[in-house]
Amino acid sequence: MKIIKDLYFYPWASVQENNANTVFINGPVPTLIDPGYSHLLDNVLEGMSKDGLDPRATRMAIFTHSHPDHLEGINRLGDSILRAIGKDEYEFMQSRGNELFMAGSAARGMQPFEILLHEGPLELGDKTLNVILTPGHSAGSICLYWKKEKVLISGDTIFNMGVGRTDLPGGSMDQLAQSIKTLSKLDIEYLIPGHGEMLKGKAAIQKNFEMILTQFFR
Repeated sequence: MKIIKDLYFYPWASVQENNANTVFINGPVPTLIDPGYSHLLDNVLEGMSKDGLDPRATRMAIFTHSHPDHLEGINRLGDSILRAIGKDEYEFMQSRGNELFMAGSAARGMQPFEILLHEGPLELGDKTLNVILTPGHSAGSICLYWKKEKVLISGDTIFNMGVGRTDLPGGSMDQLAQSIKTLSKLDIEYLIPGHGEMLKGKAAIQKNFEMILTQFFR
């Protein structure tokens, strides 16, 4: 569904099976963020079709982290799409982080990550996203902040009334708390998490940050 001009959100609503939410940013560099599991990608493809978008036009895929429920689906969209992941997450995948990545089918047929993201601006044609390193759920998780539109794509760092789990390899409650404190200082009108419902409105989003920082990290 369309959120604002060139920004589309495809949430995963079923409680029967885990899967990530997906974001699509249209424009000169059509970009898919966290396509989810391969066998559940039809949720995204059908949603894009209803919105008049062609998934085959995607030029870049960005993964907020390396867990299979966020990146596996890219295997179904061909080999020509540039794949981008945080540099720290990629380095973690070469060690302990590889255990979870290899546990799913994501590794089978997965093309190399051509782009390793650092903190700072990422130019997507006429749009600029800011890459923010947010370790805690995984060692090298990133969030994407579209300052002009006040949009935060938060992966599994923060949800509506929740946070990403920290009991998987590379997880850290202390790091997650610091990452969320950093995000709470941003000017946000749309909080799009990796799971669950989107939050809209600065007051509601700030209230969510305050609740999480006091209830989860006392």
